[in-house]
Amino acid sequence: MTDEEHKELWELIQNPPPGSKIAAAKEFGIDLTLNLRLLLLTPTERAERMNSALEYAIELKQAGAKLPNE
Repeated sequence: MTDEEHKELWELIQNPPPGSKIAAAKEFGIDLTLNLRLLLLTPTERAERMNSALEYAIELKQAGAKLPNE
């Protein structure tokens, strides 16, 4: 994504056209800036983040399995 495309997308997210799906998402409370940040990552960086999240989920599941059942 070029700097110009990034600026245009940022402007669109900050001031979406009335009645657009972007405006509806923003009004609903979705943080569209998070999506923009993800788009700025390379595919490799996205995969690394996903892998880290998966590893964390596995650790949580294993920790939960060690808790006594009530």
